Amino acid sequence: MKYLPILLLLMGAQACNNAGTRQQNTASRPDSVLYSDIIRPVTDSISQFPNSPDLYYHRALLLFNTNPALAQADFEKAASLMPANTDYWAGAGEAALIVNDYKKAAANFQQALATAPGYTYLEYRLATALIENKQYAEADSIANVLAQTTDARDKAFYLKARMAEDKQDTTTAIRHLTSAIHAAGKQPEFEAVMELGDLLRSRKATAALNYYQQAWQLDTTNAYPLFEAAQFQEELGDLSAALNAYRKCIVADPGFEPAYLALGKIYSNKKDWKTAYTYYNLAAKSAPTDAWAYYYRATAHEQLGNKTQAIEDYTKATSFKKDFSEAKEALRRLNP
Repeated sequence: MKYLPILLLLMGAQACNNAGTRQQNTASRPDSVLYSDIIRPVTDSISQFPNSPDLYYHRALLLFNTNPALAQADFEKAASLMPANTDYWAGAGEAALIVNDYKKAAANFQQALATAPGYTYLEYRLATALIENKQYAEADSIANVLAQTTDARDKAFYLKARMAEDKQDTTTAIRHLTSAIHAAGKQPEFEAVMELGDLLRSRKATAALNYYQQAWQLDTTNAYPLFEAAQFQEELGDLSAALNAYRKCIVADPGFEPAYLALGKIYSNKKDWKTAYTYYNLAAKSAPTDAWAYYYRATAHEQLGNKTQAIEDYTKATSFKKDFSEAKEALRRLNP
């Protein structure tokens, strides 16, 4: 099961993905990102006020998405300067989870809980860290406590489902996820709904389609649930339903390349190369650095008798994927 959303306090990070790239003479240093355009003003302020926890916390928020290890260090520094601040310890726990430092993540969440006893979301995140560290008994104990609450009962079932999955007990995982989604009411966790869909799909249970649809309704701009539903419908042999679902993907997200590739493959299998080319062409335009998009467009060109264009696309494919044996073989075939 994938991670569920991080604490809302971290959602306030600004410009995480837009940090400048101009560096000082420190470019060869591991922490040179601290001197990028966006981060450097905070770093300079820290140099002037090295005992200000707020400055470390602010820099950690800026670093969190792109450099979680450095963010973790800053969160922990802020927490060491002001141990009573819950947000500092919680941020350190979240960053430690991202970098797979599960023991430290658990320790940081425990520190956060020491400042905010009974905070159910922190208990949930602590249990998540414990599960990642294979400390199932401790995590299950927390899950049992959360199951008695009104605001985190659903998360108790998420935790139990995760532990069941780790033990490869799919039946129990499905049962707990179903309970979690029911307990959450109208706003279950997106990841939990998708996970339940995936587990049911692994058993060829058509109920999976209902959960993929529910996941999409939670975020109608996200084409991924529709795509998974379409893939499953293909597996079930219902090509008409699959085609409709792939087209809904494109409506939800016109730049969703996997749907274009999937549609192209369906029409390729039907030997309808003109329609296949249309979708492969859209795939290449949606993802102009994807070698497979050019490869499949090249196959359509080749079948349509467009040898020159096919060679161009096979060549592009090899430029983006150096070890692309299929494209290289096609070029040898077209250029004997």
